[in-house]
Amino acid sequence: MHVKLDGIVELVTGSLVLFSSIGIFVLTLNARYTHAIGRVRDIYEELQINKNQEKLAKELNTMVYRCHVLKWSFALLLCSAISSGIFMLGSISSRFTDQINADVLILFVVFSVLFIFSSMVCLFIDVLASLKATMIHIERAK
Repeated sequence: MHVKLDGIVELVTGSLVLFSSIGIFVLTLNARYTHAIGRVRDIYEELQINKNQEKLAKELNTMVYRCHVLKWSFALLLCSAISSGIFMLGSISSRFTDQINADVLILFVVFSVLFIFSSMVCLFIDVLASLKATMIHIERAK
């Protein structure tokens, strides 16, 4: 019984590291999303009273695009967390019962990594869109 408990502690420790990294990534995405939403509101208000409608409309469209990309990044990160959670619960339960196939558990780890990788790709796309919005704002965009 003591050996099983040691194995479970090792398994949970590794999974907690993954969950912690997902949590840090969520904080980063949340800060970027909050900034993008706030900027969309500011640009919309400026658009209502400003004469430079074309520039503001371009910037607004870029910022709305950023919000959509960040939404997908959040969704993919959530899928990664769910896959990791299923893996962790399945691994713990497989220690007590041999009902769960190890290949299925490996599949959940692979999905978790793919989801988090895809989320990071979306974050990079957001960074590019943020740069584009900044270039529009300072009137250096083509």
